[in-house]
Amino acid sequence: VRRCEPLSRMLKRDMQLKYAFFVVALSGSLILSSSCRSESPEGPSGEGAHAEAKGRGGRPPGRGGPSGEKGVAAVPVEVVAVARRSVSAFLETNGVLEAEHDVNIVARTQGPVVELVAEEGMRVEQGQLLLRIDDTERRADVEIAKVELGDASRTYARAKAARENEIISEEVYDEALTALESAKARLAGAQILYDYTRVVAPFDGIVVDRLVKLAENLTSNQNLFRITDFDPLLCKIQVPEKELSRLRQDQKAYINVEAWPDERFEAKVLRISPIVDATTGTIRVTLEVCTKEKLSPGMFASVYLETDTHENALVIPKSGLSLESLSDSVFVVKEGQAERRNVELGYE
Repeated sequence: VRRCEPLSRMLKRDMQLKYAFFVVALSGSLILSSSCRSESPEGPSGEGAHAEAKGRGGRPPGRGGPSGEKGVAAVPVEVVAVARRSVSAFLETNGVLEAEHDVNIVARTQGPVVELVAEEGMRVEQGQLLLRIDDTERRADVEIAKVELGDASRTYARAKAARENEIISEEVYDEALTALESAKARLAGAQILYDYTRVVAPFDGIVVDRLVKLAENLTSNQNLFRITDFDPLLCKIQVPEKELSRLRQDQKAYINVEAWPDERFEAKVLRISPIVDATTGTIRVTLEVCTKEKLSPGMFASVYLETDTHENALVIPKSGLSLESLSDSVFVVKEGQAERRNVELGYE
């Protein structure tokens, strides 16, 4: 029978493991209210500094060891100095980005497409040509209207002279005047239809959809393009009624989107609805968002609406909070040791 290793020897070997004194790692942000201690931690501080936590017999405080065991070296930890800066409170919600100017361009006259200029994704300026409809008939109508106007003008001139000499009656004169005005109206109408053969952009934007093809025979009111202005974009959110007193015009905000997870996009309150939705108990707030030429309509956004700011507040990383205490506390360095201190939390 093989002789087993004595249990006491196994236990003694396992107890040779070094004891580590736990000090919180640092990242994130959290502020401490002014009621906590504002003095800077004593001892070494700064990014990448090391603090040695020593207890009785060279062991970390609060950690005992087996009788007769020698002290172990302290564990190096990262220490960061408490800072003072402004920290804000935010109302968190969600919304969908949409364009302020988003329209469908329709045909105002009929005829085949003879020139197609705009394509999807193309940036256009106000008044820029998008497509041209065959204008042969419309141009002929304009010329006919011009001839009719000339004839009506001459007839009216003769009637006016005859009326002044009392050769014709007032009724004949009125008929000549009416014919002249009608000819002017027909020319104006023909000119409008002729102008409609050139389809132009109503504002600066991007063509997001082209719905026609070259040589296609168009009808009146047929959809041709969809044009959207991407900057600025709007984000409509629903804010609880109880937050009404904290809302104001031009109030600061920022949004995050999944496409750019590490970037903030500045925003501000553009409009606040004057009524409360009785069904949901919320108020519609419209934000204007700075796109930085990266955002698009339809994107889902996480919205953070700034409601209050604490100036010159004590700020520490959020992960610096101790999770092993019933109260909120942090460790500070004092004479080479880690000392626990309770704090009162403010904005996160």
